[in-house]
Amino acid sequence: MNMIVLMTAAGAPLAMLGLSTPDQPQRNCIFMTHPQITSTVFASKEGKVVFPDRPTEYPCSYAKKRGATDIAFTNQNGWRFEVRLGRGDEGTWKADLGDDAISGRAFSPFGDRK
Repeated sequence: MNMIVLMTAAGAPLAMLGLSTPDQPQRNCIFMTHPQITSTVFASKEGKVVFPDRPTEYPCSYAKKRGATDIAFTNQNGWRFEVRLGRGDEGTWKADLGDDAISGRAFSPFGDRK
């Protein structure tokens, strides 16, 4: 899996999470703006958390088990991101910083195709 689309909880396009290859427990990932993001979503809380500054590559953990894929990393502002995709390459994402949290839907448009 090399790309995951993140959407807000309301279903608005937010970001694409690019993952380095090859598949391994430790990969690198980077957020890219989704081509359909609106200025309202970009300026929202979710947009400010996902895009706090210039694009930055993050070391992330990547694990596949029992039909699920889990990805986790921490951004430069300390937000802990967790993405979980299940069967059908669809799932959820969440980010938290202490008691503050945001979440939304996630999917991989290309799945595990090589």
